[in-house]
Amino acid sequence: MNDALDRHQNPVKAGPDAPQVAKCPACGGIVELRGRRVGRNPDQKTWYYRHRRGEGPRCPRRPTRW
Repeated sequence: MNDALDRHQNPVKAGPDAPQVAKCPACGGIVELRGRRVGRNPDQKTWYYRHRRGEGPRCPRRPTRW
């Protein structure tokens, strides 16, 4: 997901300056900031939040298995 809530319940957008740990706006579970490399340049990244293992198993924003 691209957005989350910080510790003061303010919305934050995933990016290099975003907090490492935040809260999911849909279920309230803990989410962690991650970065994925784009292309061959290691400096270019796509940033996103992902639920911690076991957090928010029924969250509508969590991807489902195939």
